[in-house]
Amino acid sequence: MALIFSAVSVQAQTQLKLASFESNKGSWIEVAKVWADPLQSSHELLSEGKGSIILNAPTKKKPGADIVSTEKFGDTEVTLVYMMAPGSNSGMYLQGQYEVQLLDSWAKTQVKAGDNGGIYERWDESKPDGQKGYQGYAPRLNASKAPGVWQTLKVYFKAPRFSPSGEKIENARIISASLNGVTIHEDVELFGPTRGAMAGGEVAEGPIRIQGDHGPIAIQSLEVKRYDTPAPEFGEISYQVFPGAYTELPAENTLKASSSGKIKSFDEFVAGLTSSSLSKFEGKISVKKAGNYTFRMSVPNGLGAIQIGNSTEAPVLKGGMIQTEKALQAGEVSYVIWVSKPTDWTAQGFMLSARSEGMWDQTYSQPAGAEFWSTDPILVNASETPVLRSFIELPGGKKISHGISVSSSSGANFSYDLNSNQLLRVWRGGFLDATPMWDSRGNGVSRPVGVVTELNQGSPLLHNADYSAVTKEWQAKGYQILGDGALRFTSQSKDGIGLNDQIQAKTDGKGIDRILQLTGNSDSLLVFVAPGKTLTKVSDNMYLIEETGIFLVSANAPKVGADGIYLPVTTSLTYSLLF
Repeated sequence: MALIFSAVSVQAQTQLKLASFESNKGSWIEVAKVWADPLQSSHELLSEGKGSIILNAPTKKKPGADIVSTEKFGDTEVTLVYMMAPGSNSGMYLQGQYEVQLLDSWAKTQVKAGDNGGIYERWDESKPDGQKGYQGYAPRLNASKAPGVWQTLKVYFKAPRFSPSGEKIENARIISASLNGVTIHEDVELFGPTRGAMAGGEVAEGPIRIQGDHGPIAIQSLEVKRYDTPAPEFGEISYQVFPGAYTELPAENTLKASSSGKIKSFDEFVAGLTSSSLSKFEGKISVKKAGNYTFRMSVPNGLGAIQIGNSTEAPVLKGGMIQTEKALQAGEVSYVIWVSKPTDWTAQGFMLSARSEGMWDQTYSQPAGAEFWSTDPILVNASETPVLRSFIELPGGKKISHGISVSSSSGANFSYDLNSNQLLRVWRGGFLDATPMWDSRGNGVSRPVGVVTELNQGSPLLHNADYSAVTKEWQAKGYQILGDGALRFTSQSKDGIGLNDQIQAKTDGKGIDRILQLTGNSDSLLVFVAPGKTLTKVSDNMYLIEETGIFLVSANAPKVGADGIYLPVTTSLTYSLLF
């Protein structure tokens, strides 16, 4: 049954609803809530109510089928918020041709092109078995969350280009893709349609297609932003070079050029001087589409100024990032750029870029040697250094001074605050990026590599029945490494209460187990587990913390306080977190 097109557009952004698709044969419905038990053996998403969540719920009477958007797109930014059922399989086809895989890849330590976020293989039936699939691209790491949890896939896609006669002259590209905030692809050229593409082949504009014949999937939102604003073009550039060290612009009639000329791009410019100099560039910018444009420039170890259009204000040389925003009409616009190199050892060139709504960021000039400015990441090899002490930076900039991070071969990692006895965060993917810690002078901070769930901001572990913090001073007695991904932390309070806190990564990589033991305590207390205010019970002893996106497994019923989720404890407590 073809459905009536319905979409909401704001500044070239389209939000696709179920009515935005055709070819629905009945397995796709709209519901108010969706959830799943991540450990169940059946591939099922449970739902209730009627709302705006799109759910593919195939049955024997209504088997799943793909749905195809009635609107077609070229260059786009696609943001998909979706939920997989345990063991389920789906896919999103850009322009109906290039599939980004959607799969329950929870806890896999090695991922392939067919895993969640992968760019699926192309296919050639004429090749021998085992070689039919080719040019598939696995995600850099497994950034998947558990089934039953909302995940976010963001893809920046550049459509193929065609000549006036219809011949393809440029392949499609995925400029970048991120899964749950982690970059999984960058600058991937798509040489042709992937397996299962729609008939008709590659096109300048095509629909979004969601695979529905492989299993249940839910879509909370699907937003498509068009990139249809062409970048302004700098035409022939006139330049003049003036010798001397300038920190401010003199009267132009006092300057005497040592050289001048015309170039087609800024990359062709050569000052011709080894000593300090001031350079002036001017010409016309061809603006293809009216809009607001932001131009940014910077001069390494120097100063610069930029004027776009007619301006009565005199240009002023500035350091750092120089930015100007202009509302430009389509047509020719004049510009003047000044670049001052006040020292003779400054690198040649400068940075110049532009951006606008619905336009790919455009770089017009880069300083010489710019590729050497960035630092290759210093990644901690978990097999060589499975436990690392470091500063830990929390959201908002707060630093934990006595932090420790622990990896596991199963892929589940965690960080712990030795001062507050709190589990700070858990994540899966890689282990640690120690670039801030060891590069140059360093600042002592290591950062997790993967999909991070923040659990605590360094607040106390124990709370009273009214949720007020227990004010005890703890003295850390150290920790013991028990094995792969397992540590026991020991502390003692001044009033004689002992704490043993054992945290163990699960062998299947799906989360961590925690065992807390208090000696010398007779009070009924609460342990802060995670931020959040909404609990959904998905099975016996298992709850989904909606805001945090993790599953809490505990024989003790959790409590919802003003600041988060708590569990009761007197002498011992055992619980698990699945993420």
